[in-house]
Amino acid sequence: MAQQDPKQEILSRLVRLYAIPATAAGEETVHFLRMRSLPGRQVHAVTFKNKSGEDIHFLCHVMQNAQGLWGFRGGAGGEVSSDLERAHLIHEQPWAHLSGGGWPKEFYGGGYIIDKGVKVARVKLIATNGTVVEDTVENGIVLFLTDERVETPLQAELYDYSGNLINSHDVF
Repeated sequence: MAQQDPKQEILSRLVRLYAIPATAAGEETVHFLRMRSLPGRQVHAVTFKNKSGEDIHFLCHVMQNAQGLWGFRGGAGGEVSSDLERAHLIHEQPWAHLSGGGWPKEFYGGGYIIDKGVKVARVKLIATNGTVVEDTVENGIVLFLTDERVETPLQAELYDYSGNLINSHDVF
């Protein structure tokens, strides 16, 4: 059921489908970390505790319909600490640990930056078809949202504060 408030739509969906206790205490575990928007579309990075008490990181993609109501269109993510621990051990260079969906026409993505001691300032995604989306790193998180067609695979480029390319790797 669509909601007037996109955050309320996300809370409703997480309670219904993603194992958050359907109580005020359960909803209190949901933290909205970052958001990007385009007219009629938003992607939110959230964390929450599921019924097992695990910390989950999730991207929530919502869209506004003709009546102005927001509906949940997709999500991606997983258990935060084990995912990041594993990624930190695997990668020797700075890395964009991303999830996403909605391609090719409603792309959204985002995730955490594993900086390996190098200050990553921004991340650029380059799609196979040439579409480029980028974001600045805020609190270790990047978010991507575009109305342009995005074809996989994508290349992630990580830049430092001087604009130097410090790593690139395939994503999605």
